Amino acid sequence: MSVPPPYPYQARAIAHGLKHARCGLFLEPGLGKTRISIEVVKQLPKPIIVLAPKRVIDHTWPSELAKWWPECRWLSLADGPDSRLINYGLDADMYLLNFEMFAKMFGKDGEHKWRYPTVIIDESHNVKNRDTFLFKALRYNAGKIRHLLELTGTPAPKSLEDLWAQVFLLDRGQRLGRTITAFRQRWFAPGAERYQRHMRPAAQDQIQSRISDICMSMTAAEYLDLPEFMTQDIVVDLPPKARIFYDKLKEDLVAKIGEEQITAMTAATLAGKLLQVTSGNVYNENHQSVHSNTAKLDALRDLQESLGDLSLLVSYQYQHELEALRKLGAVELRDAPDTVRRWNKGQIKMMAIYPSSGGVGLNLQDGGHHLVWTTPTYNLGHYIQTNARLHRTGQTRPVVVHRLVAAQTIDRHVYSALARKASVQEALMDALEVFVW
Repeated sequence: MSVPPPYPYQARAIAHGLKHARCGLFLEPGLGKTRISIEVVKQLPKPIIVLAPKRVIDHTWPSELAKWWPECRWLSLADGPDSRLINYGLDADMYLLNFEMFAKMFGKDGEHKWRYPTVIIDESHNVKNRDTFLFKALRYNAGKIRHLLELTGTPAPKSLEDLWAQVFLLDRGQRLGRTITAFRQRWFAPGAERYQRHMRPAAQDQIQSRISDICMSMTAAEYLDLPEFMTQDIVVDLPPKARIFYDKLKEDLVAKIGEEQITAMTAATLAGKLLQVTSGNVYNENHQSVHSNTAKLDALRDLQESLGDLSLLVSYQYQHELEALRKLGAVELRDAPDTVRRWNKGQIKMMAIYPSSGGVGLNLQDGGHHLVWTTPTYNLGHYIQTNARLHRTGQTRPVVVHRLVAAQTIDRHVYSALARKASVQEALMDALEVFVW
């Protein structure tokens, strides 16, 4: 069976990848960045190595290669040590490796010799932290890489600071500075609190202008005729005992934090504890549940009943949520190798997904069009990527994202924070194309 030609917008991205030996394709989920990158590297020196999250390596790349480059000889380096050693020694066009193993294999003290002229970093926002072993290992090998292609739909999930490490790997500091300190000093000003920084006037425009030649951006809304995307907030009231517990916990934590300087860490501790309460459970230092309520679980059960035979994808944050979902008949995405296939064939009526490990790179649009968030996340990348598992090319029905929101709690503040982060993200994408409450 012949492979259909790329869409015109994909052809533009392919041309960009071939024109620049080292470049970024910041394409929103659903635009086919995997297919685009495959078309690019077909014409580049072999062997190729693809770096990505484990689940993307195990599921997305094998299926996409089967569709768009069936004759490609590929091997996985993401399995056990014996298989990894054998496959490393075999000849292939492409090798697939998960982020977690990269430094062990190819870092400064790595086990193996580097021999890959062409590299794809899929979901490159995972290398935004220059202090990780992953970034250090990539920087160590940067001079040996002739062609580098970075792929992500969320290049700056938290702030434009997330761009520095990704762009550094492309140009060795030419555009945004050779160190993160120089980058921050030029475009950010210190805030009132420790570790807090604010963008200087015109910083966003200047940063975007500096990287626009090598980083191409496209948004799904401009190029895809996707079905409608709707968000429904299902507001739930905490039971009286849970409300008293929540208010007392908030008061005690704020008072405790108030005795010292507010930092991101202490604010995160407060937020995490309060989110545990609204999710249904809160734990002590020994990881024992000290309070529970079923407000959101009851709302989820009502939603499940109202959907009838329609399948429901559920994003959860805590283990106790997964345990409750299993009692409702849910299957977790990672339960079995064929879970994705069964979901897309309509054989699973409720599937649970953990955003940080399963919200990237998977095609789940054939299995359903309803997604529920039991507990909000501060991570914009996880939020966008998880929603995009359903709202992507091939989806034929309107996608509805249901968000369970506990009334008068931190839940609403988290979603407001996501909206503020999204405004920065959207500004970046558009430009590149032409604590205590």
